Amino acid sequence: MNSFYIKFRPSFFILILLMIALNYLEQFFIAYFFMAVHEMLHIAIAKEYGAGVKGVTFMPTGLRADIQGLENISLLKRTAVIGAPPLFNIIFGILFINSFTGIANIFIGIFNLLPVYPLDGSRLLLYIGGYIWGTLRANRLVVNISLVFCISFIFMGFLQMVLLDYNPSLLLAAVYIIRESRKYEQAAAYYFYKTLMKKGRNIYVCRTIAAHGLTDIKSIINRLGMDYYTVIAVRSGDITAEITEDRLRSFVEKKGINHNLVDILSDLSYYNR
Repeated sequence: MNSFYIKFRPSFFILILLMIALNYLEQFFIAYFFMAVHEMLHIAIAKEYGAGVKGVTFMPTGLRADIQGLENISLLKRTAVIGAPPLFNIIFGILFINSFTGIANIFIGIFNLLPVYPLDGSRLLLYIGGYIWGTLRANRLVVNISLVFCISFIFMGFLQMVLLDYNPSLLLAAVYIIRESRKYEQAAAYYFYKTLMKKGRNIYVCRTIAAHGLTDIKSIINRLGMDYYTVIAVRSGDITAEITEDRLRSFVEKKGINHNLVDILSDLSYYNR
C-alpha cells in the first residue's frame, strides 16, 4: 500500500518570514487556509471519481496535490475535479464580499481560473481545448498564453511593490508561475502520450481526419486527443486508405516521427505481422 506524503517547500517558510517582516501574517494565513480548502476539494472530488492522490506539497502559493489517474476518467469528471474548487472560492467570496475573507476567496478563484500553467484554468483549457483541437495543439496554446501572462505579472508585480507599500505577493506569484510552467507543459505532454498507450481499455468517441499521403506525422499527432479515438483517411494518388490511431502509434514507436502518412501505408512489416 502506497503511503500518503506531506512535503514542505523551503520557500514556504521563507515566505512566512517575509510576511512576518512586512506585517501581513494574519492576511497570509487567512488566504492560505482557503487555498488549502481549495486543494482539499480537488482531492475529494478526484477520489470520488476514482483518481488517486499520492500526497500534498506546501508551497508559497498554496497546497499542491499530487493527483494520479486523471487521464483515466472522463472529460466531464476531469473538468469537475479541476473547475469546482475555484468556483467554490468565487461563490464563497461573493457571500462574504464585505470582508477580507470574501475578497481573498474571489481573488483565489479568479486567479486560479487564468489559463496559465500551473493554474487550474490552464488544465481546463488543455482538457476542453484538447477535445476540440487536439491535446498537443491545446498544450502549445496554453504555453503561449502562459508566457504572455508571466510577462504581465512581472510588470504588475513591480508596480504593486511601488504602489502598495512593498507588497510582494504578485511578484512572488509571477516567479512561481515562471518556474512551474515549464514542468506542467512537459507533464501535459507526458499524460497525453500515456493516455494514447491506454486507449484500448475503454470505449471512445471516434473521429476521422482526412489527409493527403504526404502529410507529415507530426501534424497528425498534434490533432490527436485524450478523449477520442482517431482514424485517418489517407488519400494517396487514386487510392484512399485508413490508418488507425493504434497503427500510427505502432509505426512511430518503430520508425520515429519524421515521416509522412504514405510511409505508414507502405510499411510492409505492418501487413506481415
